[in-house]
Amino acid sequence: MKPYGKAFAAAAILFAGVAAFAPSPGASSEHFVIVNDNDITGTNYGTVLKLTGTKQNPLLPQVASLATYVPSAAGGPVPSVQVTAVGQDVCAFFAEAGFSGPNVVSSFKYPSLSLVGNYTDPQLPPTEGTAAIVVSGHYLVASYGAFPFYLATWQIGAGCTLTLLESYETPYQILNMAATPNGNALLVSDYGDSSVDSFAIGSGGTLTERGPYGVVNAEAAWGLDITADSKLAIFDMQGFGPPYDDNETEINTFVINADGSLRAQGNFGADGSLGDAHSGGWVRLSPGQKFLFVSSGTNVTTLNFTESPLNLSYSGCLTALRIPNGESTLNAGTMATVGTTGAGSGIYIAENFDFSTIALLSVNPTTGCTTETASSPFLLSDPNAGIWSLVSWPPRPF
Repeated sequence: MKPYGKAFAAAAILFAGVAAFAPSPGASSEHFVIVNDNDITGTNYGTVLKLTGTKQNPLLPQVASLATYVPSAAGGPVPSVQVTAVGQDVCAFFAEAGFSGPNVVSSFKYPSLSLVGNYTDPQLPPTEGTAAIVVSGHYLVASYGAFPFYLATWQIGAGCTLTLLESYETPYQILNMAATPNGNALLVSDYGDSSVDSFAIGSGGTLTERGPYGVVNAEAAWGLDITADSKLAIFDMQGFGPPYDDNETEINTFVINADGSLRAQGNFGADGSLGDAHSGGWVRLSPGQKFLFVSSGTNVTTLNFTESPLNLSYSGCLTALRIPNGESTLNAGTMATVGTTGAGSGIYIAENFDFSTIALLSVNPTTGCTTETASSPFLLSDPNAGIWSLVSWPPRPF
């Protein structure tokens, strides 16, 4: 990875506590889901849904629609919406245009739901679509999806503003990103030969590449999650054959070293038992880290999880997601977990097909088994939505 040039002088660090994912004032008991609709036919929208209903039948009515930008091409299966707290503001950021089109990150401020701005990296080619974004403390990192490929760091300022710090060229297309909870490292999955890379996050948001790294029995990494102590990374892999079919899901785990580098730890499930990853698989730790949820194709599998010593084992629980009437396929996208609320503990899953929906699954706190709730899945009002990504608010507590 090489720097593409210093963009603007870094502004002073305004909020030392930006990393805290604190609820909005007066909204601490409310729970929301925000999705990037990725409408490729006109104005793109972000949809805000509020968790309501009863414990027996939780609901997700839509409460707001945020007009973000007019993209020119489809997005990809990446985390293209992020939410964080900046002082008294709650900021929602949306990546626009996916793997091609304008390189735009849109910023909104809650509770006014007003557009703060559409932010573009002026040094990049005009068709460098913003594919993935991730927030780490007072920084936002964006990946750009058309060849050549780039990463850029932005500083998050007062009122949910963004200031471009630096751009970097990368040799591969980034599919997914996650930052360690302690803010020391950025981890990515990509289309490269090794599929996994990591970067140390230094002062001023500087990124220093530590990888890339080889993987076991896989050709591409997709979803990833990181433990609360920032010591273990879990990647969902797409396997290859023989003897493994191209579509089979497996798990690779890596130890995260203090300098942001990774050390391969183990692999699990490369035998077809975790399902089909033809459109990428996704993983999500439960808030208490007792379980690891794996979504792949039309199924969600629960694994028992311990970190030290590392252990992954089948719980015996598998949920087949409901396919709405008129649909023949379903591609499960990113997951977000919701903690204990009036509607219980659960998982949100972005689902992408002709009619994009959000699935809501309840979780048994003892066994980790998941059950799709009575009214799930919930259909978005935008008929052209192609959602792959969502976030929950308040987020998981790490």
